[in-house]
Formats: sequence, structure tokens, C-alpha cells
Amino acid sequence: MNIIKILLCFFLFINMSSAQFGVSARYTQNSVKNWNNVYQSFSNDETKLFESGLEYGVNYWFRLKNYRVEFLPEISYASSKADNLNAGIVSSHRLTSYNFNFNVQIYALDFEGDCNCPTWSKDGDLIKKGFYWLLSPGISKHSISTNVTTEDLLIEDTSITSMRLGAGLGLDIGIADFLTISPFALYSINFGNNWENQANEYGGIPAENTSSLNQLHFGMRLIFRPDYKG
Repeated sequence: MNIIKILLCFFLFINMSSAQFGVSARYTQNSVKNWNNVYQSFSNDETKLFESGLEYGVNYWFRLKNYRVEFLPEISYASSKADNLNAGIVSSHRLTSYNFNFNVQIYALDFEGDCNCPTWSKDGDLIKKGFYWLLSPGISKHSISTNVTTEDLLIEDTSITSMRLGAGLGLDIGIADFLTISPFALYSINFGNNWENQANEYGGIPAENTSSLNQLHFGMRLIFRPDYKG
């Protein structure tokens, strides 16, 4: 995906000795209702596709000068899978995603504060200084690989690009002048993912192959500020 390659190059060329950057990891609970309907019709059980997964990201950090609104453009990688055994047929499905998330953190309780510094360096309440609302629009490139084993091995690959929109909340907790940990929760939706080959893979069952990917995220971000001098 060209946009991911461009953004990756952008992050790699950032001078990390003076930049403010972060890494994140999150657990996701996923829902793909229409795809599950097709899958369960084929498998005759309650197995759900891509029910949970993990996502890892790296971001760059900058903010508005006079208001506590911070921007964390991020690239991330996510993976989830589902396995099923039915009537001697083993099927394995894997969903991998490359994402660009333009995270926006709004510190509503201290919106006009002068906190041009790590939040732990200021006097004041942790919740007031550290609580933020999180908005996260973005774009995702999904790849679905399907392995079905009978007498032969059938491999199907599908590529899908979709828009992603999320909203949530989080809390900055200062560990040192150069390091913040930030737990967050986020709900996001990937819109209109069309898995064209799904019905064909399951014997041509009439189906709705387009499904949203709804995700509940619980994550942790580490923000590094090697430029901060105290």
C-alpha cells in the first residue's frame, strides 16, 4: 500500500534524538457480523471470525501552541485469526491490517492550560492534567488469507482498503521527564469491507459479503520526549 510506505519513510527519517515519538500496543475485540453469518452457515457452529487480535504502532507527536490539543499520526500493524474443524475439513483464516491513524488527543479539563511540557512536571491534579478525549480517523489496508484443507490445499487471498474512524479516552501518567505512559480505550469502525471471494470459498452460498469491522481497543502508549530539557 503506497500510503503506508510513504508514511513509514517519513517516520524513519525523523531525527529521533530531538523528536517526540511513541510506541503502542493494544488488544482488540472484533465484530464482523455479515462475514460471521456466512461463515456460520457453512460451518454449522458458532465459531466467529477474527474475534480478537493485537495491534502494534509507532507514532510522531506534536501539538497546538496555545491549546492542549495533541496530534499523534501513527502507522500500525494488526493481526487476528480463526480456525475451524468441521466434517474433517480444517479451515484457517487470518486477517492482517496495515493502518494509518491520525490520533487527536483533546485535554478538555485543561484545554487552555500552559502545559507545554510533560504533564507530570506541573502542579495540579493528575486527572485534570492527564485526562483526554481521543479521536482517531484513518485508513486501513486489510489482507485476508484462507487455507482450507481437504485432499488438497486451497489458498485464497483477498485485499481490502477501508476508512477507519474511532473515538475514545485515555490518561497520561508521567514516569520521568522524558517518558509518559498513556493507557487508553477506543471504539473504532472500519466501513464497507467487501470480501468478494467469501461466498465462493464456501460453495457459492448466497451471502452479503460486505461487513463493517467494529473494534473495541484496550491499549497502552509510551511517549518519549528526548528533547525535553526540564
